[in-house]
Amino acid sequence: MISIALLTIIFILCGVTRDSCFLFLEVIPTIETTYNIPGAPSLVLLSDLHNTDPAPVISSLHSRHPDLICITGDVLYGIRPEGDRSPLETQANVLPFLSYCAAIAPTFMSLGNHEWMVDQKDLDLMGETGVTVLDNSWIEWNGVVIGGLSSHHVTDYRRFKAAQTTELRYPLPENVAGIRGVIHARDHKPETNWLEEYCYTPGYHILLSHHPEYWPLIRDKKIELVLSGHAHGGQWRAFNHGVWAPGQGCWPKWTRGVYEGRFVVSAGLSNTTWIPRICNPTEVVYLEP
Repeated sequence: MISIALLTIIFILCGVTRDSCFLFLEVIPTIETTYNIPGAPSLVLLSDLHNTDPAPVISSLHSRHPDLICITGDVLYGIRPEGDRSPLETQANVLPFLSYCAAIAPTFMSLGNHEWMVDQKDLDLMGETGVTVLDNSWIEWNGVVIGGLSSHHVTDYRRFKAAQTTELRYPLPENVAGIRGVIHARDHKPETNWLEEYCYTPGYHILLSHHPEYWPLIRDKKIELVLSGHAHGGQWRAFNHGVWAPGQGCWPKWTRGVYEGRFVVSAGLSNTTWIPRICNPTEVVYLEP
């Protein structure tokens, strides 16, 4: 919180307003980044769309024709409930984006923290686009075992909701602050018990894990490739290093690039704060063997 407050003060002193930040953000290009990962299939890693315009991403996909599309969550943004209306109804870019991806190549997706409120009907809607949603589950595809590790925000909220007596599909807006306090606890962890069976399934293993800070929990497992996002590249980059990331704090370890030869973190496709991304373009990440 102190670091965020300090950044805010700096921007105020510099005369940067929320509107001018958004104006600045609109001209940041989305780049294509390519990494060579021996043994990996040809694929694209997409993360953190947050309901923004998917046109640059779709144009890139049409140009590159990847064999496999992996989405590591946060296609939604924020999710403030609006009665019983699905966030997939109120956030108009999400389902078309998923449909476009599925029409280009087999597409698999895990759930990020911004999907914390989705229910089974929402997951079914996502699946109807042709995308395979991996919610603490895995699937075998052409000799590749693709798993999706759901954000603890998703599983924490499900446990919270199961203990309630309400018949409401989504929480009331006035209750969101309290609920988010429940699901944002730093000591909460994702559900990883299913990973043992996943790892013993024969094949090349790709795990979609939205949070890069989960890496210490899965580093020692038999997983050939782990894909993440969430950190937004560290928001600002200095000396090729991110400055701040959710879940990691200041000077985070994993924000953008390839770590230990098999852990790839995308800087994401959007920005979710009025503080601009500096030296940190959004990116579509391609992996080639």
